[in-house]
Amino acid sequence: MKLLSSYIKEMKIAARGYYFYIEIFFAILLLIILLVAVKENPISKETEFLFYDMPAEMVDAYYSASIAKGDVKAVDDTILEAKAVSFDVTDENTKEVTSYAFGDESYQFKTFEMINTKTGQLTETVYIADSEEAMIHMSYLEKKIGATMSLDANGGILYKYFTQGFETTRLKNLLYILHNESGAALKMTMDNQSVRKLGTIETLNARENMVPVFIVFMGSLMGFFIVMAYIFLDKSEGVIRAFAVTPSSVWKYLLSKTLVIMTTVAISSSVITIPVMGIQPNYLLFYLLLLISTFSFASLGLLIASFFDSISKAFGALYTIMIILMLPAFSYFLPSFDPLWLRFFPTYPLLQSFKEIIMVNTDVGYVLANSGIFLAGGLIVFLLANLRFKKTLTV
Repeated sequence: MKLLSSYIKEMKIAARGYYFYIEIFFAILLLIILLVAVKENPISKETEFLFYDMPAEMVDAYYSASIAKGDVKAVDDTILEAKAVSFDVTDENTKEVTSYAFGDESYQFKTFEMINTKTGQLTETVYIADSEEAMIHMSYLEKKIGATMSLDANGGILYKYFTQGFETTRLKNLLYILHNESGAALKMTMDNQSVRKLGTIETLNARENMVPVFIVFMGSLMGFFIVMAYIFLDKSEGVIRAFAVTPSSVWKYLLSKTLVIMTTVAISSSVITIPVMGIQPNYLLFYLLLLISTFSFASLGLLIASFFDSISKAFGALYTIMIILMLPAFSYFLPSFDPLWLRFFPTYPLLQSFKEIIMVNTDVGYVLANSGIFLAGGLIVFLLANLRFKKTLTV
């Protein structure tokens, strides 16, 4: 009963402050961005840097045929500026290392645009370099895969790819498969395979795919920040110190603050999720994971706050932790960047769990397992935070 009354009191205090409304405001702002600025099915425009180590007539003949089909459009040559840079390239087969050192350069690329014949929209821009060095230089600076095409002794085409090093093994294996034999032979092999459809494949559109990121970083992680703001506000007013001379338990005070954050996050996350996703998500699992993850990150915020006297002194630790926890978003949006070490960040499984929840066919076991892990971790961190606050109150 005391915990309930403490929670109600903290909610009334929060409702009179601006932190409560900041998160609601940002949730509404993000919802507007999702509905207005993010298209459901945007066209992905890729960029390629190529070098053809073969007679120009062969290259022209290839692209002329594609232009005639209507899926390629020739445009004016493009001049790209490249800054000075030095780097090494390692051959994965021979392990031979080649060092490159480039100065500031200006390259002229023959440019073609790949067109989706069904929609008529641009899907890819291809830059053809006059030299392999120019292709390597630009692909390195733009962080794109580059490729050299040359002829073998039998007149076949050899492909040599220059990758950035962060590509997944799956992507590299796909490149090997694509050129393992002729495209016609590969297509015939795929067509002859017996495929059984296990069910309807459901995917998320671009707008829906953004929801898990907004939920994690404007929901759970915002709770991590706001609970620290509440604690430091109470510290500056001497509220926490007063607990040292009252019969009230510190853990009830901390838990009531956490419950306020969980309530705020539940409201702001609903503002973002429901208008975009409708009735598609499994909302029982959604709110279960949302509240548990918010509790865990809020507990972490309490623990960090126990080591500092003011929010200005905690800025370094606060932003360092938030930046680190945001790193898995790169892997979420760029599946080709998926190093093993990134999977140990707590926000990595959290993003994947929320994505599972908003899918039509949810992997319930995966979500419940992660929920249990976050709950156990949150309880441990909360107990540590409670011990820290009890110790500082008696100093």
